[in-house]
Amino acid sequence: MVIEKAYFTIHEGLESKFEAIFKEAVRYVAETEGYISYRLLKSIETERKYVIFIEWETLVSHTEGFMSSHRFEKFTSLMDPFLESVEMEHLAPLQSDN
Repeated sequence: MVIEKAYFTIHEGLESKFEAIFKEAVRYVAETEGYISYRLLKSIETERKYVIFIEWETLVSHTEGFMSSHRFEKFTSLMDPFLESVEMEHLAPLQSDN
């Protein structure tokens, strides 16, 4: 399993709209083979900052299966109007209590 972690900084005043549109946009991610689950979190300290964790079966599921697909284009077309900045990385799980 690979976990994609992305930090999104949203343009000021668009947080509620972003949250509503994200619910629609994430379905394009979920339709990808190798997708497992996602979790969207909002920063308490930085009002316009969100973090998304997406679990993938493999790195290729994300990089080739999603990012090279028409689903990625649809996802980004919905997200781009809200995004001031994005920072993404892939993580390998080592330990967990569940």
